[in-house]
Amino acid sequence: MSTERTYGKTFIREWREYRGLSLRRLADRLEINGPNETISHASLGRIETGDQPYSQPILEALAVALRCSVTDLLSVDPTKEGEVVDLMWLIDDRNRDQAIRVLRALTGTGS
Repeated sequence: MSTERTYGKTFIREWREYRGLSLRRLADRLEINGPNETISHASLGRIETGDQPYSQPILEALAVALRCSVTDLLSVDPTKEGEVVDLMWLIDDRNRDQAIRVLRALTGTGS
């Protein structure tokens, strides 16, 4: 019986690779609760594989560094939805609702 614990699936690795970053480069970009608190590339690797837990501050720092939302890190595979996700980030708040309505109409998922 294995004593190894696996934490929930994330798309952190996919977002990191999508942005073209190594673990070291991403670790260098992270500021968790201020500029003096960091996380190592080795810890990031364990978080990506589910071998180490993550915290809300880590997810928030990753989202900023990877230019996505915390929700994206947990539920969106950018290799499958990358272009749409990137375009949504470029839409200002005034046009966001219209873009969502168009996407829902195209997919037949909304009213």
